[in-house]
Amino acid sequence: MMSERLLQTGLYDISEGSMIYAEIMAYAAGLDLYFDELERIRSEIFFDISEGSEPGIFERLVSVCNTDKSPEGRRKSIMSALSVTNKDFTLEGMKKIMGIYNIDGDISEQDGNIIINCKNKLSEGEEKAINENIQRFAPLHKKIYVFGAA
Repeated sequence: MMSERLLQTGLYDISEGSMIYAEIMAYAAGLDLYFDELERIRSEIFFDISEGSEPGIFERLVSVCNTDKSPEGRRKSIMSALSVTNKDFTLEGMKKIMGIYNIDGDISEQDGNIIINCKNKLSEGEEKAINENIQRFAPLHKKIYVFGAA
């Protein structure tokens, strides 16, 4: 396309071996890399139908810190995070939100806060990360506390 535009002006010699030709070929090589990457991203934009996509990209996108490191657990976690709706901000809906972290447990309300007692054993780091991350799902006037199994 660039060659066509430049030829239309009548000002440029775009024959093979010319400096302009070499410059256009350099641009084309760089743009090919760009367009290939853009196509890869476009093909993987819908995580549920993408093939071979890197879960880490989507985990960062939806802020997932997940206890199940298997590919299927990571995929399930991302799908849960992408399917949260405004109806999930209830005690019952919290079960769906727990799926984001691949945790199983009991939910209760104490002193106006939501308490999740996990059946999963969580490391101190996992518990801290989940507690920080899950707050984005808490109603403004409540906090969510997650406790791993002893």
